[in-house]
Amino acid sequence: MTRYFETQSTVLLIVGYGILAEEEDRPLAYELKRLINTRGAGERSAVVVTDMWALNQEMVEFFPAIAIGGPGVNAFTAQIYDDLPVAFALDQQVFVQMNHEQGKRAALWGMDHEGTKRAVDIFVANGFLDRFLDLIWNRRDE
Repeated sequence: MTRYFETQSTVLLIVGYGILAEEEDRPLAYELKRLINTRGAGERSAVVVTDMWALNQEMVEFFPAIAIGGPGVNAFTAQIYDDLPVAFALDQQVFVQMNHEQGKRAALWGMDHEGTKRAVDIFVANGFLDRFLDLIWNRRDE
């Protein structure tokens, strides 16, 4: 059976292409994917891809996307982080970037792996994930 990814219902989780990003950030992306898929209740979902795939696909601009990993290890983060407001920062080591009012991009990263892990945890625990999904899925008090 062919699987289709719809631009309105599929969230791209973008990790860096490289051994460190694959080893450290990809597991974080898969945990975030599990949480998004649970919230999507079978009708909306997430898929994990690399930054190199994302940067070479014209269709990426139509998908909502969350970059995981800093601009030094994730080229997609490097491409979007200047344009995203900082929603949360901790000691200049942990960053959650997203626009609370509009947009379909977020970047979760830290100055090291522990910082990136903490950014992902904060994104979920502090309600940023739910706010992001509300914005992109047009959810209203579901």
